Amino acid sequence: MSSKILSVQDSKRWRRQSSAATSRRSDAPADTSEPEFRGLPNRAILSLVLTLCGFGLMAVYSASAPEALQSFHDSTVFLRRQAIACLIGLFAMFSISRYDYRKLKKWSWPFAIVSLLLLGLTMVPGLSVTTMGSSRWLALGPIQFQPSESCKVAAIILLAAGLSRHFWWHKQILIRIAVSLVMTVIIVKEPDLGSALMIIGSIFALLFVSGINTMLVGGLAAGGGIYIWHHIQKTPYQMARIQSWLNPYLSPQKDGWNIIQAQLAIGSGGLLGVGFGRSLQKLYYLPVQHADFIFAVIAEEFGMLGCLVLLTLFALFGYHGFKTAMEARTLFGRLLAIGITSSICLQAVVNVMVTTGLLPVTGITLPFISYGGTSLVITLTMVGILLSVSRDTGKLVEDDEFGEHPAEPEQERQ
Repeated sequence: MSSKILSVQDSKRWRRQSSAATSRRSDAPADTSEPEFRGLPNRAILSLVLTLCGFGLMAVYSASAPEALQSFHDSTVFLRRQAIACLIGLFAMFSISRYDYRKLKKWSWPFAIVSLLLLGLTMVPGLSVTTMGSSRWLALGPIQFQPSESCKVAAIILLAAGLSRHFWWHKQILIRIAVSLVMTVIIVKEPDLGSALMIIGSIFALLFVSGINTMLVGGLAAGGGIYIWHHIQKTPYQMARIQSWLNPYLSPQKDGWNIIQAQLAIGSGGLLGVGFGRSLQKLYYLPVQHADFIFAVIAEEFGMLGCLVLLTLFALFGYHGFKTAMEARTLFGRLLAIGITSSICLQAVVNVMVTTGLLPVTGITLPFISYGGTSLVITLTMVGILLSVSRDTGKLVEDDEFGEHPAEPEQERQ
């Protein structure tokens, strides 16, 4: 993917040429009507997402049934909760797919500020819900949600809106990056290093395709890596994760337990798997088997072929997501599609690498598959924005300050 095609600099150059051409033909009648928000959503993306959600519900039921039966005397508790979240997410996805994504520009700052405020509430004692040592959730009656999930999409919209108007070194862009980094700092304090890294990954993806200097990106990545390593060294449980990742058999009953059990589950699956619902590692051996380590249960029950099918679905989603970006009619749409596709695919890759022992344990869920209501709803909402972009494809035109389309370049040059 060429960063030149997506760069703000080329977009600005076209705008200056377009304005000059318009001024030379001022005697022509002006067309002030806004072009229709046209087309149908990308059917390939829609089919892939529905397939992944269906596969996810099946996997959640199989992985969570023993724990649900022991804790609630009902093997379908987690399945029903995930199904409700899936229905809410699908409703949000279809609703947003019919909404003109160009109007999200004016909501970028309000959405980011609200997400940041909700995230800040997790730092207030008594307001947040602490589970397994992390204060990541807020409770609204019987409903619990993670503000860090909404921050993922808020950071993408905020930065995409800015990069569609300004060069990457503009003051407005630096302010938006600073706000996104404040989100990541709070998320790290929860602590939730994995979600913070997902936001940083989305920021780097958007800056890269916008034409930022590669050497600068490398420098920022190195500086961020040094900061993260310094933070890990000061956090005992995260340092223990690094050590157990390098050699899980140094502490097989404690810090290395997760990786060892996940690898046993994957190895037990073989080529075709042991069969749906027949996983042994999910029977209180594999931790968080219906969320963070659900890929290991899938590998055990469906084998290598089942894993390849699942990974192929994610690869196809990435292909059609980036294809949608290249076909979008506005720079804002292209940046949105790239940010959303990069975020979802990166999260899937990190989860699989953690489960297979290629990365330290980070607590990242598998999109569309893992149990987690907030994560599923937000992910499907992001897909709704992507589908909205896919409805507005064609020759690239520049979006103005409010996200509206001016006339086509060819028409102005006639």
